[in-house]
Amino acid sequence: MYNYFSCGTTIGLVFLFFNFIAAQPENNSLESDSISTADTVRHNLQSGFWLFRHARVTGGQLTLPFKIRKIHERETFRLTTDVTMGGYVGYTRKLSVQGDYRLTIPLTAGLTFINLNDNNTSAARSETDAAVVPGLTWSTGLILQMDRYNIGLLCGKDYASEVGNDWEYHGKWWWSFAIGFVFLQ
Repeated sequence: MYNYFSCGTTIGLVFLFFNFIAAQPENNSLESDSISTADTVRHNLQSGFWLFRHARVTGGQLTLPFKIRKIHERETFRLTTDVTMGGYVGYTRKLSVQGDYRLTIPLTAGLTFINLNDNNTSAARSETDAAVVPGLTWSTGLILQMDRYNIGLLCGKDYASEVGNDWEYHGKWWWSFAIGFVFLQ
């Protein structure tokens, strides 16, 4: 439960906090007596809720070529080449009026190709068994889009199809980061 809160919920709370700060009015005078509640509600409905102002729902394709996984026995991390390909749906908010800077919170689902070996599975396998098995993955995180460049930090969980709980990382958290460039625009 702690890992779930520390990853997805914390990222969402930080994003909402910055949206709240950005949406605050510039004039902080205490003129609340002159503005009625009905006027405030009418203004909010006309201008749009601050969370959705300059925001939209986006989608696309996402590829993660590697994942960083925690090794509990040694309190270290391991870089794995479990490739994930899938789609995402995200909440994208424009951050800057002058430049094309956007922040996206994606929710992804996809197919992952899990590399198995004797170090990460407890299943008895013969040498003729496939070293790569398919699995499902989901993730969330933050992607910062700056003009033609993208930088992202994602976390999620993988679920192996054939070996299930025999795989050391089945249903456990991983982290990944991404750097991208838009070639065609």
